[in-house]
Amino acid sequence: MLGMKLSCVTPLKTGRQRTMALRHRTNNAAPQQNNDNINIVLLGKKGVGKSSSGNTILGEERFKCGRSLSAVTQESTVQRSVIGGRSVSVIDTPGFFCTNLSQEKLSREFARSVFLSSPGVHAFLFVVPFGRFTKQEEEILEKVKKVFGKDVLKHVILLFTYGDECIRERMDEEIDGNDVVRRVVQSCQGYHVLNNKDLTDRQQVSDLLMKIDSIERNQGYYTNEVYEWAQKWPLEQYGKYLKTILMK
Repeated sequence: MLGMKLSCVTPLKTGRQRTMALRHRTNNAAPQQNNDNINIVLLGKKGVGKSSSGNTILGEERFKCGRSLSAVTQESTVQRSVIGGRSVSVIDTPGFFCTNLSQEKLSREFARSVFLSSPGVHAFLFVVPFGRFTKQEEEILEKVKKVFGKDVLKHVILLFTYGDECIRERMDEEIDGNDVVRRVVQSCQGYHVLNNKDLTDRQQVSDLLMKIDSIERNQGYYTNEVYEWAQKWPLEQYGKYLKTILMK
């Protein structure tokens, strides 16, 4: 399906353009996948704690975050750290689908997030504050599937923030008592809870990386036509292609 849609994209005209696109990808994308690298993409509405979660995972303040009436994160960015001897790349994104970004800017940032996480992703963390899960989150996941492909849910973990405000031992019970949350958790690869107020709690990060490792063992890292074409087209051209998908 994606391959058919891409036929409407104007092909690269020169070898120089291909070289520039390859150079851009090599300099900015996350490291090539191997057993020592982990690629993580943060998804979710604005203000849910994506940037804070990225900082918690990396163990230090790398992403700008804080309460604001407008989105703090305006463009997709990547930060890396070595955790337990492994290179971990975290790609933070704007609040896709729930943002004041123009369609043009939104498409470009979606494209940028794909470029930064090429050639593939070990886990997409769909970030939701504990106690604030609504039907809209389920709708956002449907849009994520539209862009990244239906198999993307095999690599999605529901990440609850505000872990300091919940009783973790009762999370399964809480989830079972909410039809929408239970349905989403079952469609994804489970859930995880983070307390972003405590960057020193590395056990919660180790537990998350273990869950991601489990996905990798069972599924490998996620890549599809979206990622394959992102490695062939310049960012601007690829953004125009994604815009046609997002507008549907």
